[in-house]
Amino acid sequence: MGSIKAPAMAAWADYFGLGSISPLLPFFCLKYADSLESVGFILSAQYGGVILGSTLGGLFSDRIGRRNTLLIALTGDVIFFTATGFVQTVNLMVVVRAFAGIFTPLTAAIAWLLDDAGEDMGKRARNQGIFGMCSIIGFMSGAAMGGFMGFGLFEIVNCACGALALVALGFTINSSEPERPNADMKPEGKIDIFRSAMFISLAVAYFVIGLQFTGITTLVAIILPDRYDYVEWQIATSLMCITFVHFLFMASLKKLTAAFGTVNLILTSFLMAMLGELAFLFEDFAYSSDISCNFWLFMCTMVLPIGMTGCNILAPTVADKYGKNARGATVGMLRTIFNVGQALGPAYGVKLYNTQSNIGVGAMFFVCQFVLMVLTIIYFVWVWKFGGGDDKTSKHKLPSTPSQHSKVNPGCWQERSEGEEGDEEKGLVMVEIKTPQETKREADI
Repeated sequence: MGSIKAPAMAAWADYFGLGSISPLLPFFCLKYADSLESVGFILSAQYGGVILGSTLGGLFSDRIGRRNTLLIALTGDVIFFTATGFVQTVNLMVVVRAFAGIFTPLTAAIAWLLDDAGEDMGKRARNQGIFGMCSIIGFMSGAAMGGFMGFGLFEIVNCACGALALVALGFTINSSEPERPNADMKPEGKIDIFRSAMFISLAVAYFVIGLQFTGITTLVAIILPDRYDYVEWQIATSLMCITFVHFLFMASLKKLTAAFGTVNLILTSFLMAMLGELAFLFEDFAYSSDISCNFWLFMCTMVLPIGMTGCNILAPTVADKYGKNARGATVGMLRTIFNVGQALGPAYGVKLYNTQSNIGVGAMFFVCQFVLMVLTIIYFVWVWKFGGGDDKTSKHKLPSTPSQHSKVNPGCWQERSEGEEGDEEKGLVMVEIKTPQETKREADI
């Protein structure tokens, strides 16, 4: 097994770069564009770049390895995080942050951690918990540095982001990635994976979580200065408090998944976010004080540490059920869909927040997200609780050796006997074979 320090540091560095710029962007936009709406466009450009970067990261990590993909991505982070500090126009900032997004290391990092865990659901939850904690620590420490150093030290803040990415690059150079079964084989079964109801349900959840996360974090940087005259360090403190509670959940993730199940935790996180959104439909209640506003904004973000990480845990189950050696491509596609939501979230959140309605100022964003989450929960329950939309066995034709195949798939292709129906060309029929490990894994899920 390879070291997990490299993907953990990559997550830390990437989220540090995001966290550090979050409390400073409103002041950058006021100086160079005299408008807070540019905050949404800059962040949308960054997450738009991540859409491309996640897709390429998943494909490359399956073909050239997790480590090599991570090296390329972190090199880009060093360059473009540092360059951010020397930009002085909104248009150029859009371009630089878009390239920073393209070089995202997160898809390769997640795939690395999933490979390290193998089929051990407990270790998979632990590794994803570590990934989540490093992401949160990165965001929290970045927000703290950006907020407390202030916009006056914008160049130094972003140079520090580039330096941390360089440290993560050093860890990766000195690390070896974990072994992958059939690593020398080309990924197979991707079409079967992508059209399965399980994958589609995860894709819907990823998209809604992406919209929610960046929409809310953008609104934090707008609502708090607008309503309560928050300055940089106060915005940073608010973000730090939110991410600190996220950190506590991540630290307990393995125990929580063992106690309640991954699917139940994902659904719970959506219900918590919906409760926060419901609160903002009553303006006098949610905005009664800055403490109340911060609390309900925090509730709205709970889909990220629990829901997002839970979906990461389920993703390889879908990849292994419908394909072979396709975990990187599966995680990459899901991250891409998440990043589409991330890219739309800031501009979508700002636009809807500024939309006047009879419900209240800013309420349209929360109404739209509430409806999306209700629909997502219904579909997720149908698929993962009642088996809706999926056959119980993989459509992908697998090696005929049960020892190779039973580790990752719920059935095995065997020769059919006289009178049995099966594949007319190959003379094969799918029989249901489940190992004790698979039975345990299904119980864990």
